[in-house]
Amino acid sequence: MWRQRAYINENILTYNKIFGAHTLGVLLGHSIQQDRYDSNTSSIQGFPTETIYELSGGTQNPSVSGYAEELRLQSFFGRINYNYDNRYLLEVNVRRDGSSRFSSTNRYATFPSISAGWVLTSEPFMPKMDWLSFLKLRASWGRLGNQEIGNYAYAETLASSGSYYFGDSKYIGMVTTKIANEDIKWETTTITDFGLDASFLNGKISTVFDWYNKTTSDILLQLAMPSIFLGNLSAPYQNVGKVQNKGWEWAVNYYDGAGDWRWNAGFSLAGVKNKILEMDGQENISNNTINKEGEPIGSYYGLKAIGIYRTEEDLLRTNSAGTVITQNGQAPQLGDIMYEDLNDDGNINDDDRQIIGNPFPKLQYSFNLGFTWRNLDFTTFWQGLSGLNRFSWDETTISNGGNKTSRWLDRYSSSNVNGSMPRMGGEINNYYSSFWLVKGDYLRLKSLELGYTFKDTPLLKRIKMQSLRVYLSGSNILTFTSLKDYDPEKLSDDYRNDVHPNVKAYSLGVTVKF
Repeated sequence: MWRQRAYINENILTYNKIFGAHTLGVLLGHSIQQDRYDSNTSSIQGFPTETIYELSGGTQNPSVSGYAEELRLQSFFGRINYNYDNRYLLEVNVRRDGSSRFSSTNRYATFPSISAGWVLTSEPFMPKMDWLSFLKLRASWGRLGNQEIGNYAYAETLASSGSYYFGDSKYIGMVTTKIANEDIKWETTTITDFGLDASFLNGKISTVFDWYNKTTSDILLQLAMPSIFLGNLSAPYQNVGKVQNKGWEWAVNYYDGAGDWRWNAGFSLAGVKNKILEMDGQENISNNTINKEGEPIGSYYGLKAIGIYRTEEDLLRTNSAGTVITQNGQAPQLGDIMYEDLNDDGNINDDDRQIIGNPFPKLQYSFNLGFTWRNLDFTTFWQGLSGLNRFSWDETTISNGGNKTSRWLDRYSSSNVNGSMPRMGGEINNYYSSFWLVKGDYLRLKSLELGYTFKDTPLLKRIKMQSLRVYLSGSNILTFTSLKDYDPEKLSDDYRNDVHPNVKAYSLGVTVKF
């Protein structure tokens, strides 16, 4: 049995005033929220028949458990809007948030923001140009807080474990499960943005451009600590992380028409550079990714493949000291993947891992095309990514629980020494390495729709129907990519291609309006 309750109370006061060329708006608000979750479970086995469902009918393995957790959040916020003659725009926001997820010392934090805009085309000194309809410059700066770390992260937690005797009686013991850190505080994201909005030819062409710098500081992390200090305890949260996302976005749209024709086209481009600025000098390695200062989050981490052992001469490859290189302490075999000996110790192992790829695309783009002609309409939307890597890895052993794709037909063998894939078998070939990294670039026709609308016909009037539209649509229809056999639109951590791919879908529909 479980029960979840949520209470929210919000109070908002607004004031708006226009005097001459000045427009002023003020907002004050208060919000309070409480969430509580209670759960109780009980079970027992050993029922004499299958028709008895009451707990007292069981005789074996009785079990009872229950827990509860609670979250409280209180916010005070305000906003001032000012507009002078539709030329100078200013907005100031401030909020004071308090969360029960932090101790009383750091429970509350203040997050301000300010934004300003200047409409140049409203200025008297701006020359009138037929081709320029609107031009606006804007800038903003602000801070946001994050408290999504789970409840009681700052507090020491206890759990019943083991037992002890007091006299002749046996009692359940309580042990500490997590080290407390009451000094943790809100994560803070600071965003600086500069932008431009413009339209041309009486609004037929419009464009928006933004450059931004987004830095998240005081990120809460559970850093690795020596086991001699932790024992069986969980590491405490600490405000030690700092991540920067710096990028730009640009979008252009075009609308026009002639006679019965109307058409539109548009595109958007975006690029972002992600980098970990601070992590207390530590590294966090998880399978084939690493978080490291100065590098993107989740950088691909593994061995650098430099070829395949194809000849007997390859097997005699040596390090700078003249020692024949082994792989994980074993002599390599023909058909094995050849790796770079990063530390030059003559043996390939985990110590030779390095950053081998970036999961973030250098460019994201999309564009749309469409038109209408009388009652006929047509729209398409395309999207794509470029400049990123994705893992397309599967084990070289046969009994790994999955089928092989056709690329394994070109694997190394004595009769195919120039094969593009390694030999089957060999544990060293299963290591995460750049051999299994592929270019994740793609362009995909995400959606297409063709429709025709019937209206003002004698039949529709007779049945009192305003319009009837028949349409054919499809999604994921075309994909252009160098990645074979798998969906390029997969998650960066789907290195085994286990996630179900996007599917092509077609539909025929009718929309009726009365």
